[in-house]
Amino acid sequence: MVRELGLSISAGQLFNIRSNATEYISQKEQRNYLEVDYDKIVNEVFLRLLHSNILLGFNFEKFKTIYREADLLSEIAVQFTNQELIAELFRLKSEGFSIYLVSDFYLPREIICKIIEHHGFLDLFEDVFVSCSVSASKENGSIYDNVLQRLKLSPDKVVMVGDNMQSDIINAEKRGLTSIHLKHYSHKIRNKQNILGKDQESFIKACKHVEKACLKSKYAFSEYITHFYFFTERLYINARKNKIKDLFFLAREGHYLKELFDRYQVLHQFPQESRINTHYLKASRQSATQLALKPLEEEKFGPLMKKFGDMSLSHFLDWFPFSDETKISIKNELDFPADETLPKFFDSEIMATLKENETFQKAYEKNRDIQKEAFINYLASFGVDYEKEGLFLVDVGWGGTMQEALYKYFDKKIPVTGYYVGLKEIYNIQKDTKRFGLNFSVYPNKTSSDDILMANGQLYEQLLAAPHGSTLYYDLNPDAPTVEHHEENEKFVYQEYIAPVQEFMLEQFTNLFTALRCIDYSQDMAQDYMTDMALRTGIFSTKKKISFIRQLSKGFYQNVGANTVGIAYDPKQLKTSKTTLLKRFLISPEKVFRYLVKVKPFLHSKGLYWASKPVDLAYYYIKFNFWVKKRWFDKGLLP
Repeated sequence: MVRELGLSISAGQLFNIRSNATEYISQKEQRNYLEVDYDKIVNEVFLRLLHSNILLGFNFEKFKTIYREADLLSEIAVQFTNQELIAELFRLKSEGFSIYLVSDFYLPREIICKIIEHHGFLDLFEDVFVSCSVSASKENGSIYDNVLQRLKLSPDKVVMVGDNMQSDIINAEKRGLTSIHLKHYSHKIRNKQNILGKDQESFIKACKHVEKACLKSKYAFSEYITHFYFFTERLYINARKNKIKDLFFLAREGHYLKELFDRYQVLHQFPQESRINTHYLKASRQSATQLALKPLEEEKFGPLMKKFGDMSLSHFLDWFPFSDETKISIKNELDFPADETLPKFFDSEIMATLKENETFQKAYEKNRDIQKEAFINYLASFGVDYEKEGLFLVDVGWGGTMQEALYKYFDKKIPVTGYYVGLKEIYNIQKDTKRFGLNFSVYPNKTSSDDILMANGQLYEQLLAAPHGSTLYYDLNPDAPTVEHHEENEKFVYQEYIAPVQEFMLEQFTNLFTALRCIDYSQDMAQDYMTDMALRTGIFSTKKKISFIRQLSKGFYQNVGANTVGIAYDPKQLKTSKTTLLKRFLISPEKVFRYLVKVKPFLHSKGLYWASKPVDLAYYYIKFNFWVKKRWFDKGLLP
């Protein structure tokens, strides 16, 4: 309920509201709480949420639909079938006995029937009688009179079978029924045990169970499914809270994220019509930058300058989807060594000359027109009214380059919102380009958890690799709207290493969902667990994991960045003195965690992995440092 309605209260608070509403109606009508009409309780809860401004944007009918669905799924999630009893009842039915279900329950008859149908034995019963539907209960015995009268049965012809001594045995016998007592002591003990314990302990136990299964498997870093699980959950919660109907998962990391999101919705078992629509939008930095190109006299090629800086004329022309004939003509007309790399190419004389070249001008403008038309056709194929609703993008992160490019493509008239695994870069904040790092973010401020989780960002990208190439540009062909390039090494690495890990992680995703479904945990608990797991994963690097990362790094295509991926590390890259780093580590170790996780891989590459054992002690120091800060420096005033 909290998740589907986007409520700002906890499940525990909502449960108490429901309990109070039930108690109020029970006293008002002077009925046993089990005899109170279900719909009256739903209405009372609705009014209480409405009164408190907790529920916004939902009418009663929609609220009631979600409420009933949530009750159904909540009950199914904690039930089991007594196969021995069911088999015996079917035997009796085959001998000619008529079997009815009589239950004291808060859910109405139609939901009880759906539950039994889910378990596969609805055809066992001739009819079903439920206390809240007939306004009578076994607890005070009134339901027996009600059922006997409805069925026109004599009590001496009826046997009552149940496990509650007072309601099923004593009260039935008072009405003249014969009774059989089922002594389900183990079941009752189990139900009582469910009341005991703490949700936080149950939550950690469930997460550790999945993590251990991943660590024991042959799939390195598969424990990262925990990070992806909570990202998926947070994405769903945010989408529900903001009433988002359509999510566009950006290629290529969005391919697996979409698969997880779709699986998450299926696992929740909510009806298809009430699910969030998901779409896979093939886009890349290159294709998005092509879309954002301004008229030549206005274009400064800022993203390319930032990415490359030094480049050749050939390299620059290859960035465009010009024909080979056009490229050759431009090179011949400029009469300049096309393959010579120039420092600050975009400020060079050749760039100024190129902008004056008529062949380039025509090709440039033609490409702009084609890209815009092809992309608008591609976007229209999804059938989403993005002009009215805005565009909601999902990706791994880190700065929102494609989001910014698409916003410019829409002439800054259509809001483009981004939801990312993480945000690591400051951007030009505007109300129509809001972006959110759901697992870690520099906004609104960076915490110690954020520093830890973003330390090995490239690993998220590598584990989220897709089975297809990078989008270079768009085409007017409706059957093939994107033109892609899949580098051979990258293709090999995906098939050989990533695909098996992703398949295993999908299984563990389902296991984690099942384990967590009945636990009322907070996102703070999830954040703490992810942070601690990231600490352990980063510091306790094994040879197996280091080798796995090196294999992944071989398959990364230039479009990801400057190819400085994985956990490869060269101490010469440091711009801060080692003394300064040591001081910073002692005060705020999370600030240098991104360097710490590179130490073992570096020593491994030098054949000195045996010397990296002392690094393990850093984990215990960091935990101690966090504990000290929380206990004595909780004001957060340390540098």
